[in-house]
Amino acid sequence: MKDVKRWKGLRALIGDAVEHGASAIERVQLETAKRPFTLLEQIPGLAEPVKSVHQIHDVVVTNAYEAVRLVNRAVGQALDAALDAVDEPVKEQPVAEPSEPHEPETSGDPNR
Repeated sequence: MKDVKRWKGLRALIGDAVEHGASAIERVQLETAKRPFTLLEQIPGLAEPVKSVHQIHDVVVTNAYEAVRLVNRAVGQALDAALDAVDEPVKEQPVAEPSEPHEPETSGDPNR
């Protein structure tokens, strides 16, 4: 049981690191890409197409990191369930007593 608690703690630690790490990297990536997009959006003739590309970029980046966080949570839940299953005590099933052989039933007809 003590080992299972350690595994659960490690799972939670790694899950938090992936969750917060993905969010931090997402913010950095969006902010880094914002600089050149902002400059290009000020050039006449490029402003509208660059704004569209900027919006698409941000949506793709956000969705990619959300997928990472979603998979991270799903894996965490699966590991929690597996660790819970390992941690549960084994329940013993009652052993059935062997029954004595019995005579086949008759329908009451002595000719049978």
